[in-house]
Amino acid sequence: MKQSACLDAGVLSIFFSSDCTQDVEALMKSIKEKEVHAFILRPILIESYYHICRIKGNEIARITITSFIKEYPVNLTDITEDLIFSAGKLKCQNGNTLSYNDCLSIAFCLNNKVEFHTTEKNLKKNTYHILKRLKIKTYSF
Repeated sequence: MKQSACLDAGVLSIFFSSDCTQDVEALMKSIKEKEVHAFILRPILIESYYHICRIKGNEIARITITSFIKEYPVNLTDITEDLIFSAGKLKCQNGNTLSYNDCLSIAFCLNNKVEFHTTEKNLKKNTYHILKRLKIKTYSF
């Protein structure tokens, strides 16, 4: 069975950086070769665009994100009503520790039994029990 992964903005930031790590390069190669079925929620791309735009400008951000979408077979995922309620509940329970985008991605992963690929290091330390069920792969900058 093909591995599934949901990527957060931190993983994309590493990939788009000038010094991408070997483990992120390996993940992206696996996605490109369709060995890993990758999901990215559309708001995550907005966050990635923002970070690139701040550093390199609007045109580079547009080119980078457009090229990525064309070159990598990722499933760009929309926000459904079910996801709104699941993510909203997570944000309500973890308001000070999780961003909205983290809540969206985590809810998607829990609802679809997909591994969360992130740069967040303290998710498993979170005391809320639902996050203990989350499959996580963590990457470092």
